[in-house]
Amino acid sequence: MRFLHTGDWHVGKQLRGRSRIAEQVAVLDEILDIAVREKVDYVLVAGDVFDSPTPPADAEHAVLSFFAGLIRHEIGAVVIGGNHDHPRRLSALRQLLDPLRIFIRPEPCAPDDGALIALEKGKEKAVIAALPWIPDRLLVDSAKMMLPEDRWYAEYAEVAGGFCSGFASCFEKNSINVLMSHMFIQGAETTASERAIHTSAPFAVSGAYLPASANYVALGHLHRPQLVPAPAPAYFCGSTLQLDFGEVEQVKRVVLIEARAGKPSHVESIPLMQGRRLRDVRGTLAELEGRALEFGDDYLRVTVETERAEAGISTQVRELLPNAIDIRVEARVVEETGVAEAMEKLASLQPADLFAEYYRQSQKSEIPQELLDLFRKLHGDTRHETRTSGA
Repeated sequence: MRFLHTGDWHVGKQLRGRSRIAEQVAVLDEILDIAVREKVDYVLVAGDVFDSPTPPADAEHAVLSFFAGLIRHEIGAVVIGGNHDHPRRLSALRQLLDPLRIFIRPEPCAPDDGALIALEKGKEKAVIAALPWIPDRLLVDSAKMMLPEDRWYAEYAEVAGGFCSGFASCFEKNSINVLMSHMFIQGAETTASERAIHTSAPFAVSGAYLPASANYVALGHLHRPQLVPAPAPAYFCGSTLQLDFGEVEQVKRVVLIEARAGKPSHVESIPLMQGRRLRDVRGTLAELEGRALEFGDDYLRVTVETERAEAGISTQVRELLPNAIDIRVEARVVEETGVAEAMEKLASLQPADLFAEYYRQSQKSEIPQELLDLFRKLHGDTRHETRTSGA
């Protein structure tokens, strides 16, 4: 059988307030095209379908359109929930899509209650063991379903690892065996775009728990595509777009797997071309102006090199580079004495005086008295307002 491993779509996620739904639709269309072109039997979606438990309507439309495309081309799918997905939202889709060979498992369940999904193609059989994200608040309840009583209150990583190794007893020698899970594997490389709390030590499951009898282990949760040390081929497919500047230079991909019972799987990475790049750039204002056309529609994190820090630099950068998302200023010359004196002066100023100084530096002119009076009035300080005639 041929499988296509993807996940961490995070449909609905924005970049510093900018919608990326058009990019998310484009990359899902690209994944569908790859599945059709490569004659895939099933797409494996390893969690974090949405970025939020309450995704906007256009995000739901994008995901359902992708599943509709799979159904139209008679391609099946197995989908598990991630830590960003709302189990009840995915459960509602499960009732609708399971009969159409889009098998959705939103939260951990027992092997005889849906965790094991049996697939067939001609004489070939496959067993997909589905282990969605295990919320720590549900850890004990999940453990009661699958582990002996004396292990119900073990640490998170041990219990989650026990689930993985426990699936080995459910695998069959004459079938293709795949474990799909949304979890953090110890030693894997993280990026800044993941929730730090869910990639910390208590959540790190040892790769040794992954069953050696699996033909393939399809992992989701980490956004960097990577192979992890394990007894069986175990891959994080990674996110489908560069989600934040922690993923600059990462080439996004899907993983194509050709599997046969009792034989090693053939694994191939297929790069994804859709989506706008995220890029780090630096230079002086003049250098950035000269390179402006080079950046195309890339989203930019800009470091501006200047002799001295000046007000209004960020505004000038945004005029030159409308796609600048994050702007930082690095001053080459730092006059310690001058800085100390300036800080001492600022500390002694009243709010209205600070506002006047800001206006003077940003606008290169003195603040109009009427504006200064209005600021003082809004701030609750009317002691220095200009007196009108007759007062």
